[in-house]
Amino acid sequence: MKIGLLSLIFASLVLSCGELSPQRGSETQDTSVHYSYSGELSSNADEAGQSLFTLAGNEPKSLVEFNPAPETIRTRYGVLDFPGGYPTEETVQRVYDELDLQRATQLFIDMYPALSMHGMTKGVIRDYGMQNSSDVFVTANRLDSKGMFLTGNTESIYAFLVVDLKQDGPTVLEIPEGVMGPVDDHNFLFVADIGPTGMDKGKGGKYLLLPPEYKGDVPDGYFVVRSPTYMNFSFIRANKAIVGEGEKAMEFMRKNCSVYPLSTGPRKGSYKNVSGIDLNTLVPEDASAFKWMYEIINYEPAEAFSKELLGRLASVGIEKGKPFSPDARMKKIMQQAAYEGVAMSRVIAFECRDAQAKSYPNREWESPYVTSNSTFYQNDYINLEARQVFHFTADGITPAMAMQMPDGLGSRYQTTYKDEDGNYLDGTKTYKLNIPPKVPVAMFWSIVVYDPWSRCELKSKDFPSINSQQDPAPETKADGSIDIYFSTTRPDGVPEQNWVKTLPDRGFFVYMRYYGPLKEFNDRSWVPNDVQLVNQ
Repeated sequence: MKIGLLSLIFASLVLSCGELSPQRGSETQDTSVHYSYSGELSSNADEAGQSLFTLAGNEPKSLVEFNPAPETIRTRYGVLDFPGGYPTEETVQRVYDELDLQRATQLFIDMYPALSMHGMTKGVIRDYGMQNSSDVFVTANRLDSKGMFLTGNTESIYAFLVVDLKQDGPTVLEIPEGVMGPVDDHNFLFVADIGPTGMDKGKGGKYLLLPPEYKGDVPDGYFVVRSPTYMNFSFIRANKAIVGEGEKAMEFMRKNCSVYPLSTGPRKGSYKNVSGIDLNTLVPEDASAFKWMYEIINYEPAEAFSKELLGRLASVGIEKGKPFSPDARMKKIMQQAAYEGVAMSRVIAFECRDAQAKSYPNREWESPYVTSNSTFYQNDYINLEARQVFHFTADGITPAMAMQMPDGLGSRYQTTYKDEDGNYLDGTKTYKLNIPPKVPVAMFWSIVVYDPWSRCELKSKDFPSINSQQDPAPETKADGSIDIYFSTTRPDGVPEQNWVKTLPDRGFFVYMRYYGPLKEFNDRSWVPNDVQLVNQ
């Protein structure tokens, strides 16, 4: 008799696909896991780097007898029996169920950057009504909490561009002076920067985005960029002090920003103010995420993905050019894999175990870029948990937001999930953040509050944020510092402009953004205070 994964190892769970039955023999079966090992495992890089002749020659002579793993192996998903060395029918089922779960769970995490980009492109097209790559949609009245982008910025004027090189071929992006932003591909890998850190150096110009393996002529007069994927996304950020707000911002974009196929020249696009429109760009946290994986690899060239990744996808039934039709067993496994992948992502993001995450040794503030670069490279490898910290909580890959720029240029972000005592921020309580005097920025700073469930702006108000250039400005204390309060109701005596409303049914977290950080920020001689609990 074959036993499904969920009935074996998740007897206490109730999923959307139905209540789970108890594990066979669970009353008497010993499923405790024995992980202890008493042999020597430690080594060092110098030893490992020795010639294999030296390394193997220094080992004791091998015994004639091979010592295999035991006939009965106890695991967290049941007892595995191998009488005579071969698996029983029950063991075969348990192992394949667990193997499929592990691979599917790892795929949920490994594919998360691509899934997040897929969600951004689908969300903008579906919810904003984008028709083709020539449409330029603008948060002309800023990005409010209805626009669900991961840790979206309430202060910038965004222009969203979705570029489909499969449909349009080589595509021209005409970019105005005074804006900035990344172009990222379908795998959420950095393709190019626009603005001061891009090839136009902040002066604007024409970017030519070429499709994968393009071999045609490349005309002069363009900033040429080659993309490894057909779908690309860009959000161009502009300061309202430069482009204005509302209709003024829309007019600026209509006159100065356009996207069109190189083969046709300029074509008419739609310009739309999308502030205040409901939008969801989030990765689904259920089995439908695997349907998205199928959509992604079928739209893009196989060369955009490693053979290893394509192999893992194929192992759970996701293959380019073939139908995707998981049976009931795989649907349950994919549902559970999504749940476990989300659980792991929440832990990785909100309780990062990498010491580099802390921005200061004695503060709770953390950087969304744990490795201080946008590739997440560390030594000669990719820091996988650092990558997940970022992609689970944020959108937009660009070196300009990760690395330290010259004083007064770029922007740096810091986030905190905890108060000064190391406790997670709770929407039912009242907190205070004292910002020390003379925040070292050339432009301005901002505080934005986010929802840990969605990692998007907290829907407590349209703009759950405070910034130094708002009108009226936050009230300053006699010593030049500023107190910002977070609570469900405004504390007595606290000005409206110094308070952000929280929600009582969930936690929250805080981002502080520094635009044009100066020397005192870069050398850490100016340090922000932690969020302080005021009362229960």
